[in-house]
Amino acid sequence: MGERLGRVDALAQQGITPISPDNGTTVLRHLLSQRLPATSVVVTGRFGEAPTLAVEGPEFPLLRFLERPRVYYPGVELVVDSEVSHDTDPYLDDHVFQGQKLFPAVMGLEAMAQAATFLTGNPTSLVFEDVRFSRPIAAGDSTPVKLRTAALVREPGRVEVVLRSSETAFQVDHFKATCRFEGGVTTEPGFRPGPLEGLPSVPILPRRDLYGGLLFQAGRFRRLQGYRRLAAKECIAEIAATDGNDGLAWFARYLPGTLVLGDPGARDAVIHAIQACVPNAVILPIGVDRISVTATDARGPRLVHAVERKLEKDTFSYDVEVTDSHGCVLERWEGLRLRIVSSNGNGHGRSQWVIPLLGPYIERKLEDLIPGVAVSVAVDVDHGGERRARSDRAIQRALGDGVNVWRRPDGKPHVNADRHVSAAHAGDITMAVAGSKAVGCDVEHVVARPAGTWRDLLGADRFALTEVVAREASEDLDTSATRVWAVEECLKKTGAIARGPLVLTSAASDGWVVMSTGSAVAATLVTSVHSADARLALAVLAGSYDGRL
Repeated sequence: MGERLGRVDALAQQGITPISPDNGTTVLRHLLSQRLPATSVVVTGRFGEAPTLAVEGPEFPLLRFLERPRVYYPGVELVVDSEVSHDTDPYLDDHVFQGQKLFPAVMGLEAMAQAATFLTGNPTSLVFEDVRFSRPIAAGDSTPVKLRTAALVREPGRVEVVLRSSETAFQVDHFKATCRFEGGVTTEPGFRPGPLEGLPSVPILPRRDLYGGLLFQAGRFRRLQGYRRLAAKECIAEIAATDGNDGLAWFARYLPGTLVLGDPGARDAVIHAIQACVPNAVILPIGVDRISVTATDARGPRLVHAVERKLEKDTFSYDVEVTDSHGCVLERWEGLRLRIVSSNGNGHGRSQWVIPLLGPYIERKLEDLIPGVAVSVAVDVDHGGERRARSDRAIQRALGDGVNVWRRPDGKPHVNADRHVSAAHAGDITMAVAGSKAVGCDVEHVVARPAGTWRDLLGADRFALTEVVAREASEDLDTSATRVWAVEECLKKTGAIARGPLVLTSAASDGWVVMSTGSAVAATLVTSVHSADARLALAVLAGSYDGRL
């Protein structure tokens, strides 16, 4: 009838939307199959603000992202606007990526949670499903950005929510999720880290070594306190209970400060704690399969345990659990997806590596350079301390376990497990590797020596290899000679007695050179690090010389 009268468009401009014949027929058939109450049932689309019809509903709560309702049908649909700017949302100054202020993903979750919770009136445990951060929301310094949160109840306890922006004329779903309200979400850990008591902490201070370089977050978001474990595919991080900036509110004083999901700073640290597992690239969240929030009023420090599940091209997938100091689960993130947005060759955005980040970086590179070999690596710095104790700590970190480390009569370390280990030192720097097959490692300072001295140290064949490496890698003789020397040390640690043929396999422009002998493959990296004046040559060898060419 509306189409015949030509009034559909005019009614839509007044906020009145029709029900299509297909949808109307589907709803009618559904109603006819139900046992209906002894009252009239009316099925409508949006009907605007009719002066003759008042829709009863609860008053809007004082929540930051529920500023200006545009559409509200209690228990059915909510569309609400809010403006964010430097003045109203000071946390934007703490979330600047490549010179641009970005609306944080955790605040997007908060906005969606506020809309879904109010629309359903459901205070029970909240679960996000199929979360997508499809497009970032940029906030300028002067012009406010209007956010539009739209929530629609699809079925009892299930709400679809999207977040749009005036930046794209509200025509793009920047963030999107399905919110479910479920009671009785388990607080028992789904996967547990190994015993932490005997595991040495990673010698890294996030505020000094990570923030301002590898991590762009500032102020309220700087919550990382340290790492109990840091590897390429797993990390256990400590998150501070407060942001250390007492008196800094999330919103302007005249705006409501209640947060449905609790502390967004701690939640953001859950995500960016994983960045140290991929220190050679900048990664940002693009989605999550499922987030279970069991305690929004949690207090005290948190422990984050993240495990990589898969890597597809430039996208990493992690499962994450957040626990309190008693081990109870506060949040569980399943299938958190992080995509590489830019490379970061030294893991810090500066000219030198932060030493503990070399472990995860080398692990990831070894997967590419020595396919099929799983090797875990730890690189520590310790200003003082006995060498054997330093080796033991580094080996334990490489294994991710506080196991006892023993020594054979020849001094080679071993553990009571089906694992092979090796350790090496260069001044205050200790490197350790662990693998299921024979492994060896070495770390050396690159020192300038006359060519004749290198020839005497390496021998004629190895010196000839050095000259080839220098030419192929476009580097000086001292650098190439130190690489070859480090590989020789690795061979000794894997049990090679006689010198076999050592050949160049590849030389890349990112500082990596690979050599091989028989079934053994050695990858070497020469780089600069903090706390060391000279450059370092690091080598990892997997396999042992078996007499074959």
